[in-house]
Amino acid sequence: MNNEPNSTPARNRALLAVVLAGSLAANVVTQAFGLSLFISAAFGLVALASGVALFSSHRKGRGASRS
Repeated sequence: MNNEPNSTPARNRALLAVVLAGSLAANVVTQAFGLSLFISAAFGLVALASGVALFSSHRKGRGASRS
């Protein structure tokens, strides 16, 4: 059996990066096709939230490795 936890910081950062890239792409597509502004704004908010979480995770992990 594997004794590692199911969600490692690297896996979380990878997932956040995928969510960020996907939501940015979806935002561009919704704006390019002229879909609802609310749909585009929702994808933009998801991109913003995942970007902030990714940056926060990066800073937190970087501080822990220096100690």
